[in-house]
Amino acid sequence: MDLKNGFWRRYCTSFSVKVSSCFIPGRLADLLRIAERYGFGLSASPSGRLDVEIYVDQVVKLLEGLKVPSTEKIFLLGFSMGGVIAVEFTNRFPERVRRLLLVAPGGLLQRSKTPCKPLLFGCLRTRLGGCLLAAATLLACCCSCCVKRSLRGDKLANRFELDVREPVKFKDVSRENGERFLWNFHRSVNVYLRVLRRMPLWCEDFQDSYEALAKGRTPVLFLWGDSDCTVPYSEAEHEVRKLFAPRGVSCCMLPESGHGLLMEDAVQVSHYAAAWFCDLKDPTWKSCLDHWRLQANPVASQV
Repeated sequence: MDLKNGFWRRYCTSFSVKVSSCFIPGRLADLLRIAERYGFGLSASPSGRLDVEIYVDQVVKLLEGLKVPSTEKIFLLGFSMGGVIAVEFTNRFPERVRRLLLVAPGGLLQRSKTPCKPLLFGCLRTRLGGCLLAAATLLACCCSCCVKRSLRGDKLANRFELDVREPVKFKDVSRENGERFLWNFHRSVNVYLRVLRRMPLWCEDFQDSYEALAKGRTPVLFLWGDSDCTVPYSEAEHEVRKLFAPRGVSCCMLPESGHGLLMEDAVQVSHYAAAWFCDLKDPTWKSCLDHWRLQANPVASQV
């Protein structure tokens, strides 16, 4: 089993990536808030299910804590697994979202192309998953010291290598992500498996939510790296085209960008975000949206 380039590359790096601060010009910078999900980083890890329900509720509580009036619309950006949460929040509270930006969002992966399918779909995401979760957490607790000793220096950085063009430039960040994961190893393993068990990261589990989003009125823009190995556009393209091409939605592609585009191409991503959220009327921006306008799937158009 190739853990680094298979299961580990797809799931663990996407959960532990450290996002750099983006340059957002003007008034948007003062209003920018980045939410950290339950169980990640230093956030609390509540007992029970870590599913889309609890994460949507977390967004609601965050807005309440920030005293954002329920009548005020927000700009919402969802990245990777956060895209699943952003889509679900928008579907439930369309009156609260002015514009939505989805950056390499989850919920569109194909089960047939998933690494370690027997482990995920034959055990973890079944009734037996609770037993596997408890056993893995106990094992992680017992082996914590051994794992920490075996993963030091470059080994740790290599294990948490980011999905970017030049990983060597982000080796320090990779090491920091690894240290954060190992800081409370059994907790990290527990949260990691609980999320994989309950979150709808695959198209078969989340297709209805994307269909509802496509039928809604909230303006949507997709942004993707064309070299993304964690959430490859090639896996999502058919579904994205089928659902969103009729609405005239655009999917802007960043050349040679991986899943770590919020870090490696932060300035470029932030320019896209600012232009989208401000509904920029600049002809160059309008031309960019036209260039990346989704076209219907060839088979669908022939039918």
